[in-house]
Amino acid sequence: MHLKDNLTNFLYDKNYYIAFYENYLYIFNYLTLDLLTDTKIILTLEQFKLIIQGKDLFIKKMLPHELLLQGQITNLEFENA
Repeated sequence: MHLKDNLTNFLYDKNYYIAFYENYLYIFNYLTLDLLTDTKIILTLEQFKLIIQGKDLFIKKMLPHELLLQGQITNLEFENA
């Protein structure tokens, strides 16, 4: 999404990167997309599962291991993988 964010992520060699913007959620370095509905999205990252809940959720942009989600996000949960 932002070149600066991606470059910083590369330089610091993070396992993952999650950024929340108004009605957007950017996730870098996810492994699998396990569930996709308009109210719930589940992603597996290296050390945990990320559960995103909300309304009118959809994938705005999808690249290998990068997602930009849009919608009214109401809850984020982290679950041990």
